[in-house]
Amino acid sequence: MKKIFFLSLVLLSNLSMFSQQRVGSGFSVIYGKQRLDLTKSFANEDAEVEGKPFFVENFLPANVKGYDGMFLLRYNAYRDEMEFQKDDEIHFLVKSDSLEINFVNNKKLYKFLEHNFNKENIKGFLVVLNENAKVSLYKKERITFAQKVYATNSYKSDIPAHYELQKDTFFIKKDDAIVPFPKNKKELAKMFPGKENQILEFLKSNSLSLSKESELISIVSFLNSI
Repeated sequence: MKKIFFLSLVLLSNLSMFSQQRVGSGFSVIYGKQRLDLTKSFANEDAEVEGKPFFVENFLPANVKGYDGMFLLRYNAYRDEMEFQKDDEIHFLVKSDSLEINFVNNKKLYKFLEHNFNKENIKGFLVVLNENAKVSLYKKERITFAQKVYATNSYKSDIPAHYELQKDTFFIKKDDAIVPFPKNKKELAKMFPGKENQILEFLKSNSLSLSKESELISIVSFLNSI
C-alpha cells in the first residue's frame, strides 16, 4: 500500500482536476488515487532581494518515492525545502525520513537525511552522488541570505539584500554515519583501518583531489572496491 506523504501546502501548478478537503489547520488535495495533506503557505520571496534562492528556478517534473506519476517541484536551497506551486502561492513538502525526490530532467536525486554539519547533527536534503551499501557520497547545495547594508557615508552606496551562492559541501557515509568529506588525504585514509597505504597510493598515482566532485565520485567508487 502506498504511503501517504504530507506536503506543506500545495500541489502542482499544472494539475487541473482535484478535490479539496479540510484537515485540521490545513487541507487535503486529492488527485486521482493520490491524497496530499497540506498545511499553511508562506509569502513569496521578497522581490527587492537580489538573486534567487534556487539553483533552478523553474518547477521541473520529479518522482516522489512511494508515488506513481510525476509532480512539478523545485528545490529552495536557502530554505532547504522542496516547493510546490498553486496559483501564485508557494508551498513545501513536509519532510520525513523516507522522503526522496528524483528530478527527471537532470537526473538529480535528493534525499532527506541526517548528517553532521558544522559539528552538529541535523536533517536536510542532500544530493546523491554515489550511493552504495559500504560507502556513499552526497553533497549539500547551499544558498545563504545577506541583509541589506546601508552606506556609512555619501561616498558609498547601499548594498542591497541578496542571496549568495555557497560552495557545495561534500559528505561521506560510512558505518551509517554521514559526515563531511575529509579535506586531508591522510584523514580520509584513517577512516579505513588497515587500508591506509592502499588508499594513499591510489590517490597519489591518480593525482586525485578531495575538492572536485567528479574525482570524489571516483574515490568513493574505489573505496567500495577494496
